[in-house]
Amino acid sequence: MSVYELCKFLIDRKRYEHEAMLNKVNVFYANNQLKDDEYTGLLTVMDEQKTQAEA
Repeated sequence: MSVYELCKFLIDRKRYEHEAMLNKVNVFYANNQLKDDEYTGLLTVMDEQKTQAEA
């Protein structure tokens, strides 16, 4: 399982609060473990979840 797949799994199942998961994704990206498009995709999914939770 790649880092991207693992992050996506955790995001989809809401294992961490938004801020905690955002921190994890940022660290993986900063350490070149996520590609630009993967990083953007994960942030998009997280933002969609946050928007749904606020509605």
